[in-house]
Amino acid sequence: MGSGETVAGLKRVLGFAWLYTLAVGAVVGDGIFTFTGYAMVSAGAAVIISYLIAGITQMFLMLSFGELVVWRPSAGGPEPWVSHFYGTRLGFIASIAFSIGWIIAGGSTSLALGTYIYSMLSYAGVELGDQMLWVTIFALIFVVLFAVLNILGVAIAAGTQFMLTVLLIGIMVGYAISATFYINPANFTNPFPNGWGGVVAAIPPAVYAFMGASTVLFAGEEARKPVDIARVLFWASLTFVIIYTWALIGLVGTLPYEEVVKFYEAVYATSAYRLWGPVGGMVIAFAAWLAASTCLLMGTMYQPARDLYGLAKRGYRVPKWFGYVHPRFGTPVYNIVLVLIVSATLILMGTFVGHTLGYMLLGYELVWAWIVSWFLTLLAAFKFRKTHPEIVKQLPWKVPGWPATPILGFIGIAITVFAMFYDLTTSYGIDIAVITGAISIAWVSILWILARSIVPDKYGKI
Repeated sequence: MGSGETVAGLKRVLGFAWLYTLAVGAVVGDGIFTFTGYAMVSAGAAVIISYLIAGITQMFLMLSFGELVVWRPSAGGPEPWVSHFYGTRLGFIASIAFSIGWIIAGGSTSLALGTYIYSMLSYAGVELGDQMLWVTIFALIFVVLFAVLNILGVAIAAGTQFMLTVLLIGIMVGYAISATFYINPANFTNPFPNGWGGVVAAIPPAVYAFMGASTVLFAGEEARKPVDIARVLFWASLTFVIIYTWALIGLVGTLPYEEVVKFYEAVYATSAYRLWGPVGGMVIAFAAWLAASTCLLMGTMYQPARDLYGLAKRGYRVPKWFGYVHPRFGTPVYNIVLVLIVSATLILMGTFVGHTLGYMLLGYELVWAWIVSWFLTLLAAFKFRKTHPEIVKQLPWKVPGWPATPILGFIGIAITVFAMFYDLTTSYGIDIAVITGAISIAWVSILWILARSIVPDKYGKI
């Protein structure tokens, strides 16, 4: 299909390069800069193992979804696949849980972005005063800006994403190469200061850092060739595993874990500052801003709006304006505005409870939301293989290493859930872990009840 062709109002303008930067930009976000410090305190130098476990299992997950998106590309991501095999109520939960994750990120990632700008200005010698106030202001300014770019058109937003992601990758590769020459082997002499328990506790922050690539699944109606989405899931996964691992080795080798006193900061910027002074710190703080920006631009402001549009298109009993597409811009304008309002509210709530605690709670709830979505999508991938073998044979892309690949994906999900509640228990106490678990189960149950009243009588086919 050619550039500019439309499907129900959405424009098929995304080629491989833009899909690739959408996926990479959605992954290489605030998690690698902010949560990494928290993970280092838990695991020490062995944090590298935690990130490898998270990264490799995430890759297996992403590869497992490729056949589904080639079979039935849509703006609803996993909704049509899960609905086809397990009913529209679970299909609704699969897609909306992923959207909830990105909306949560609108709060957590925006707070991180505001902090990065504040740090960047501090490295440049600009002292603004009240950090909490300015972090909030910067967060609100940029979440509005990224919403506007998405409203103006997917080509504009994706083109901006492409430039930001390429610049981000360049800076991080440059850091990894340069830091390699300054690595102190002594930083690796006691790699397990807190034992394997520390490695387990560091897995959820690592998963948070690696999340996001599956956002590209929701670009099915805007991709020129849906098969490119399946290919992107592999290449984007390989890219961030290599970059994260290399950069993390440089970080651990140049910044002893004992000297990481807090996690709500860009620890890579701290390392760069020690190696190259204020200029180095400012450059990496800018990279952290780029990372958060790419997550907000083509994550928070992109995916939930498409998901809501997809629900309206297939007949769910949602407000009719969810299905509205601007005739000129070709974007679900009202949905983007709704996501903007919720994100701004979460920013203000995060400021009220404290930026560090707010970021932590939002981040872990995001991990849970996407685990719910991934679990249901993996079930659909298995059912597709079992019930449609002839269709699978005809697809231009197939999941490599089947069935080991999705099985390892399931194992990764199980490890993440265990590690999340292990960390909550050991770091904050059993009461916090129980409350968090209760909240997580409660909102999924509410979605199940809500789905009964909004699932369509006649399901719209893609």
